[in-house]
Amino acid sequence: MDRVRSIAHKGATILKVDLSHSTTIEEELEAIARARQIIAAKPPHSVLLLTDVTKAFFNARGVAELKAWSDANTPYVKASAVLGIVGIYRVIYESVVKLTGRDIVAFDTEAEALDWLAGR
Repeated sequence: MDRVRSIAHKGATILKVDLSHSTTIEEELEAIARARQIIAAKPPHSVLLLTDVTKAFFNARGVAELKAWSDANTPYVKASAVLGIVGIYRVIYESVVKLTGRDIVAFDTEAEALDWLAGR
């Protein structure tokens, strides 16, 4: 599965980072590292980012990496959406938003998130 890919949607190019249904922290760290490289090569405030954490595997290291990744992406991201924010993921999400100061909008469906991002 390609966990980091570009999606063309309504004339916009959206980078999707798919951490959903991951079973190991290594899977997630690999995707985060790949996304970090792609995003850092983009112009400032140009990336439309969709991150899917639906039923992802997270431990303390993963949460720390996710926060660091979000912080590092801030100069490059124009708009950011996230999927899969339920249960304990809500705490992680709120922590990342608070620590990075980013406006990361949570959505219930990918279609809603893509439409919102394409409108940015």
